[in-house]
Amino acid sequence: MKNLSIAVLALLAGLICSGVARAECNVAVSDNNVDYGKLSDNEISSHRGGVYTLDERDVRVNAICSEPQSMALFISDDSGLKRFRFGDSGDLLVSAQQGLLDGRPVDLGKTLTHGSFVPTLDRSKNKVLVLNNDGLLPVRNGEAAVGQQFSFVLHIRPALKPGLQSAHDEEDLLSNLMIQLESQ
Repeated sequence: MKNLSIAVLALLAGLICSGVARAECNVAVSDNNVDYGKLSDNEISSHRGGVYTLDERDVRVNAICSEPQSMALFISDDSGLKRFRFGDSGDLLVSAQQGLLDGRPVDLGKTLTHGSFVPTLDRSKNKVLVLNNDGLLPVRNGEAAVGQQFSFVLHIRPALKPGLQSAHDEEDLLSNLMIQLESQ
């Protein structure tokens, strides 16, 4: 039996202001290092369709600005792929849910445009699939909402492809996600 040493992801929060910054903003995550520690083969939670998944984890993301404004939080990794990578050949499935703007529930939208936030809504406004370089923003009445504090929960599920588990006696599987705030 071999062990997998798995530190799933490091969430790095940063701030990028597009255009003229009207307010100071900060981004924080509830847990910037989700670590599964050492796992043996039999600890991998399930096997569906040739994919092994690890337990799901949640991380709350908070953006707080000194003045109300439109904001989007862009989530990316350095793989250059559409999906998030997990180690060399695994995937990290990420969704966002439980959006709040200034303490009140808000729909979650996505944008791919930097600087001018044009929201697109998924079928479910309460939970959206997040892909590499997607921007998440609060939406009301189909438009980007303005506020001072925007938060949501990132739901994270690592998936390992067959054969990965037997590649080495011990292997580190990592994924680094970066979160950047842009405001208008």
